[in-house]
Amino acid sequence: MNFSPPVRRVLALLLLLLLAAIGWRLALAPAWQAWQADAQALSEQRDALARLRALAASRARYEAALAEADRTFDVSEGLMAAPSGTLAAADLQQQVKALVEQAGGMLLSVQPIDAQQAGPFARIGLNVRIVTSTDALQQVLHALESSVPIVVIDELLILARTATRGARRGEAGAHELDVRLQLAGYVSSAEAPEPP
Repeated sequence: MNFSPPVRRVLALLLLLLLAAIGWRLALAPAWQAWQADAQALSEQRDALARLRALAASRARYEAALAEADRTFDVSEGLMAAPSGTLAAADLQQQVKALVEQAGGMLLSVQPIDAQQAGPFARIGLNVRIVTSTDALQQVLHALESSVPIVVIDELLILARTATRGARRGEAGAHELDVRLQLAGYVSSAEAPEPP
């Protein structure tokens, strides 16, 4: 095949463009992509640095608010006032019983959990099982979580309960919940020494 000089020039130019495209693809494109990724990472780091500087600038304000909270909050307000862990568990049991009955639920069982040390406090726990409606459960949980002394709900298991005998579909009793709670209150360790 003999090509005329103008065709050879065009073919040479096309071959040069093909080699330039292959060179771009093999050598320059990865470097360009790496440079763009580095530029994006640098931009994200600059944004993060700006956010951290803004947080650092507001640190004094947060420390002042924390110091104010430390001055005004009395830890003893959140603790159960009982001379022993056993009495604290009994008080917690009575509190739970009253809240459940007030909301219209039924307390099935309460089992105390051995007191555990939690820093300067003793953790007094109960395993509780109740049968209640959804609305009554909401009232009980709200009352427990917002009560003073502080009561913490560690575990919550809610099971749908089948209709009780004599209850027909749509009647009260057909939509009961079987609820199992593990909750805890705290007393000062000096008031509830560890059992021997």
